[in-house]
Amino acid sequence: MGLMRFVADDQSLLTEDRLARAYVAGIDEGPTFGRTILSGNQIVVERPEDSSGSFSIPWPIPGHGDWLVGTSSLMEREKPYHLEVELARGLVFRLRDQLAAWEMLGLRTTESVLGAIRDATRNVGRAAVSQSVDPASAAVRARTALKIAADACCQLAELYAEQALAMRMQDGQRLTTLLGVRLGDRAPRGTKARKIAETFNLANVSAGWGVIEPSEGRRDWTDIDKPLEWARSSGMRVCLGPLLEFDDKLVPDWAYLWEGDVETLTTLMLGHVRATVQRYRGKVQLWHIASKINRDRVLSLSDEQRLQIVASAVRLVRQLDPSTPVVVGVEQPWGEYRATKPTELSPLDFADALERADLGIAGFDLEMNIGYRPFGTELRNPLAFSRLVDLWNMRLESPLMLSIAFPSDTLEDPAADSRFEVVAANEEDKLLTPDFQAEWARRRLPMLIAKNAVQVVVWSQLTDSGPHRLPNGGLYHRTKAENPIVGVLKDLRKRLLH
Repeated sequence: MGLMRFVADDQSLLTEDRLARAYVAGIDEGPTFGRTILSGNQIVVERPEDSSGSFSIPWPIPGHGDWLVGTSSLMEREKPYHLEVELARGLVFRLRDQLAAWEMLGLRTTESVLGAIRDATRNVGRAAVSQSVDPASAAVRARTALKIAADACCQLAELYAEQALAMRMQDGQRLTTLLGVRLGDRAPRGTKARKIAETFNLANVSAGWGVIEPSEGRRDWTDIDKPLEWARSSGMRVCLGPLLEFDDKLVPDWAYLWEGDVETLTTLMLGHVRATVQRYRGKVQLWHIASKINRDRVLSLSDEQRLQIVASAVRLVRQLDPSTPVVVGVEQPWGEYRATKPTELSPLDFADALERADLGIAGFDLEMNIGYRPFGTELRNPLAFSRLVDLWNMRLESPLMLSIAFPSDTLEDPAADSRFEVVAANEEDKLLTPDFQAEWARRRLPMLIAKNAVQVVVWSQLTDSGPHRLPNGGLYHRTKAENPIVGVLKDLRKRLLH
């Protein structure tokens, strides 16, 4: 068994929740299976293997919330590492590394960014040399370095977005990237309907098995027809799906009568896919075949069985509607769940297996419910999101769709799915507000849209009024008031997109 040890200057930050979400990551920043505990004043990370790796833990950074921050790659040793120093060293290293990579591609850097990087590097260096003789002073310098580096990461990401977008739009043409929103089961009305049509050029209409066929053999299309027809009449393109969602609460209750009977379940799922495509072909511009294909234990289906069902569904849709592109989705694209579950396949491995099968998949959807748990994506620095997109693009060479949610509040949301809670900010921070949600979108989405590989971006929840999935994740408040993020997205569409 491998062990890594750390000591932290501020023990109050080592909450049970943060330790439960910590892990050692490999070179791709994906987690490896293990356990993180507090033993006396030491953090102890236990893993089956003893290879080097980067220790990552949610860490509060003023003005940014709880970022998942990773050390640089560390070897195992008996002497514990100074946690704050190593987290600062890791963030500064990634910042400098990304700067060098983008400069090689022609990025023009500003003195403001370069000065911040020098300042952060200087503080890390002084923290590193003083950690043995004065660990408290080293922690102060490390926290200063973390804050400076975090601010610089955001500046660098915005600089990249500005220059990359200018290059892609140098002929004056706006981008063909689709900006969408996932609608509920009702068509928007009045002022809200006009605002949505002005802000988005794509409507994502859910067509889940559990919604359409709540009773075996009896399909009800009401919740699909109304929002779909509204979107079409508003001149928006339509993404229909996911048709299959591998989530215990989203499959029909009666399907559990067939749990373990793979042949029957496959037949039933493909029956739903066939009926949906036959009803709506010619009315949609994108089929979302399946989501959360990397979620385990749903209907007792193994990884291989889920992949086979999805592959069969893709083949069926391609036969029924060969001209309309199809996408398939995973959740938690970094695979945070792998830190506590010994799994064989990473999220990227699932997509790679389908891509290698040459099924005619047009692209892959990365579902990122940022700042939520369970099944959520940790809040990270913007450069990590850039590296994720680059990694998926390099491995698959396929277009990407990003389904994104970000909370506007930490308050209890009684109409949301009771499984989910917001964990993006600690109790003392009080950072998450509608304005912060809007600011996050304003600063992060242009960088993602600037990527050639990103062809669709969908906000995963329209409103927090009525039953919904993610607490405080909508563009409209539970009072039906418009959140500031709507204005941000509308401006984004106007400036950059068709």
